[in-house]
Amino acid sequence: MIDDPFFKLSGDSDWNAFIGRQGSFANYADGYIEAALDLANMILSDRRYIQRDTLVLPILYNARHSIELHLKLIIGELVKVGILHSGHIPNHDIASHLQHLIDCRIPDLTFRSLLYDLQPYIASLAKVDDDGQELRYFTNRDGKRSLKDRSLVNIVVIRDSLVVLKETLDNFKYRTAELCEEFRTGTHTKHLSRKDLFEIAGMLPKREQWSDPKFDECKTIIKEQFAIGSGEFSLALQIMQQKRQLKAVLGVETPLAHLSDEKAIFLVKKWQLFHPPRKSDDLGMDYFRRDFDALRRDREHEKEALNDILATLSIDEIADAETIFYLSRNRDFSESYEDDLDVKKKEYRASGDFRMETYNLMQKTNFLEDFTSGVQKLGRLALAASLKNL
Repeated sequence: MIDDPFFKLSGDSDWNAFIGRQGSFANYADGYIEAALDLANMILSDRRYIQRDTLVLPILYNARHSIELHLKLIIGELVKVGILHSGHIPNHDIASHLQHLIDCRIPDLTFRSLLYDLQPYIASLAKVDDDGQELRYFTNRDGKRSLKDRSLVNIVVIRDSLVVLKETLDNFKYRTAELCEEFRTGTHTKHLSRKDLFEIAGMLPKREQWSDPKFDECKTIIKEQFAIGSGEFSLALQIMQQKRQLKAVLGVETPLAHLSDEKAIFLVKKWQLFHPPRKSDDLGMDYFRRDFDALRRDREHEKEALNDILATLSIDEIADAETIFYLSRNRDFSESYEDDLDVKKKEYRASGDFRMETYNLMQKTNFLEDFTSGVQKLGRLALAASLKNL
């Protein structure tokens, strides 16, 4: 039996690479631009003058193919979440794929700006190779010589452009992923993304000042910058006043579902009894030289603190605190707060051990940090500021 020259595996698993069912679409898109940039850098750094004329063709082709794959990847992701209702014609015309995204007016200013940044690179490559053939074959589909109206390119210019192109493609891909995640929250309009709404909220005066002349000045600037009309602007204002985090940007705070500010502060102060500041000589102490009397006293303090919490806070209030903690720790959107809280309350009631649930929460060493961050994300800015000072 003849060994497979490319797909057999050696004993050195350090160099095993993921392909096929363990690969991803992004690996294809990233791989071709990385290959183009690495080849260009190799020619220049090693001064491989002889290989300029041979490697320039795969360099340019890889760059073009990476653009095509990125555009197709992004269109596919937008279709999956419903931002786009359909894909584009399955061809190799990168200019047409770009134009498709431009014509669809994706509801996100950052996304549209990145499309603008890509245009020079796509226009340049599409001009010499509109279907992915000219850079791959000496003759094109018509039997004519490829690139017949060109004679010279510069590797340094290409390399420098590839650096910028790769960064732009990365930003394009990452923003698409963020946009798709944001879109699922429902915080958007037909023409504005969640990110756009937060930017607009930051540009507006506080809610109580909307009757001032300054508001109308901001409105004019926002409509021009985001290319929206008065109807879309009014809808944006309506959504902002319905969402906790956006309302906070406008200076309007929303109470937590169950926890009052006073009880939130009370809970954090009790948590601090579970995690007193360490003494410098606590680290690295020999087990047999430990102060076991001090350890027992700490356990008694914890028991007293836990009893105080259980006597003061309800199941729903503790569930609220844990939901807020995980909202921050898991980097969830603030829009998931109410649904996550309903799930947590059901979990608490199903467990039947409220004391253990509370104890486990108080054992979290990062509770203060993430709870405070979660409170801030939910628009309780004054409470978050108080917690930071504890």
